[in-house]
Amino acid sequence: MRKDKKKKTAVLSTNVISSYDGYWEWFDRSDIPIAPYEITGKYLFFSLKRDLLIEIAIDELENGGFHNAKTHMTGITPPSGEYVLCLYYKDNSRRHELAAKYRDRTGLKYRYWKSDSETLAGKYSKQLLDELSPNVQKIFQRKREKQ
Repeated sequence: MRKDKKKKTAVLSTNVISSYDGYWEWFDRSDIPIAPYEITGKYLFFSLKRDLLIEIAIDELENGGFHNAKTHMTGITPPSGEYVLCLYYKDNSRRHELAAKYRDRTGLKYRYWKSDSETLAGKYSKQLLDELSPNVQKIFQRKREKQ
């Protein structure tokens, strides 16, 4: 799942640690280093509040049955202006549960499931692309064309 080796590790809670790769902050269960299932995609959350996404990552890894997550590192400004939280999982079976759980969170957008195959194909939701400026949309389109 990661392209680079983990660097400095921080303990965030009883069972959650984080590490950095230069762009992403990764969150992992410290007691279960490898998820006991094959990860095939991720649930996506967006917010201008990075701390909110980190709070969700820690809670879901501690209590929600997830094992890996990531968000942009401090100091990294995403092209859309919003931070993304990726909660990695084996399938999309929890999409409605997560939608109900986070429906009323102020400052949070939940975008359901995105498979690894969609990510590799450079597929982005219309909702995301519509929020980007025309210049940033071109960057995302070029990424898709190169793949």
